[in-house]
Amino acid sequence: MSSIKICVSTGSESKGELTTISSGDFPQINDDQILFKGVAYALNPTDWKHMLNHWGAPGSISGSDAAGIVTQVGKNVKGFEVGDYVSTTLHGNYRPDRGAFAEYVIADPVITIKYDKTKFLAEPLSAGQTDSSIINSFEGAAAITLSLATVGLSFSNSLKIKPNKAENASKYILIWGGATSTGIVGIQIAKLVYGLKVITTASKKHHEFLKSLGADETFDYRESNVVDQIKKVANGKIYYALDTVANNETFQQTYDATIGSPTEAFDNLLSLTKEDIKTESDNHSRFASSLVYLVDGKPHSLGSVIYPTQELLDDYHQFWYELLPPYVPYLKNPNLRVLKPGFKSVNEGLELLRDDKISGEKLVFRFE
Repeated sequence: MSSIKICVSTGSESKGELTTISSGDFPQINDDQILFKGVAYALNPTDWKHMLNHWGAPGSISGSDAAGIVTQVGKNVKGFEVGDYVSTTLHGNYRPDRGAFAEYVIADPVITIKYDKTKFLAEPLSAGQTDSSIINSFEGAAAITLSLATVGLSFSNSLKIKPNKAENASKYILIWGGATSTGIVGIQIAKLVYGLKVITTASKKHHEFLKSLGADETFDYRESNVVDQIKKVANGKIYYALDTVANNETFQQTYDATIGSPTEAFDNLLSLTKEDIKTESDNHSRFASSLVYLVDGKPHSLGSVIYPTQELLDDYHQFWYELLPPYVPYLKNPNLRVLKPGFKSVNEGLELLRDDKISGEKLVFRFE
């Protein structure tokens, strides 16, 4: 095979024209990488944001999440072999030679998950909505990896949560935006891996689902006194806070809800800082922002070039290689909305995300 089918950004900002289907060279991996045949893919808000913010040039391969079957393994890679069922995430919508929405996908082991293939369903999921479940499909696998790597980086490095369940049993983490894909994964990791108590916010229609994932307390972010409600229930025991929605209003609310608690660190996913909100003068908590792309150990540009630190890589590697693996069989993917097969579904999905029409579910599709 000399060329493969890919989905690339067009450079257009018009509705329904963010990407187009094209062909690219068959990818060549190095000794530290994996190649897999793409089976299913997931769409993320970062996909359309990259395009509209011009963080990648037109012609960049789109997509950040994919799952499939391993076809090649670099000679330095351990723990993977041809035929494995895997999912990965990468900095898509950024480069002309790498992205998730490709017939064959280059994966880095440090952000790739291997699954028990005997647990996977034999048939593709039907188009339409599918409830959350233990990961048993390529669609479910595709829907989890970006969020899982993001949570791993946030909890291990930005928030510096110690994996001591006994010590964490009385501590709360506040996750603002529990029905986002990152929130859904964050709730599970907070409970399974770290043994924390979880407070989260979401629309009321999602509360029971989030409690089924492990959330101890759920609050409707639309209620005017939601901050006071959270403070009353937390009773001064919020030690960590992650804002997955990450705008000035939600970051302010996240901070306000922790006033009176010994909160050790605040994190968000869109580079907000302490200067973006009003804080109390005597508060000395640490503020952070997690950029998941850095876990591959390379610099990345989002307007400016950002470099990973060795501390970031060490913390994340401990999470990914030591803490996470025993819990992968117990993780649940978000509720799924399955689009029609083929890269022609990408523009449809991007517009649903761009118009904020997706809540509490993940958009996925299969290769044709």
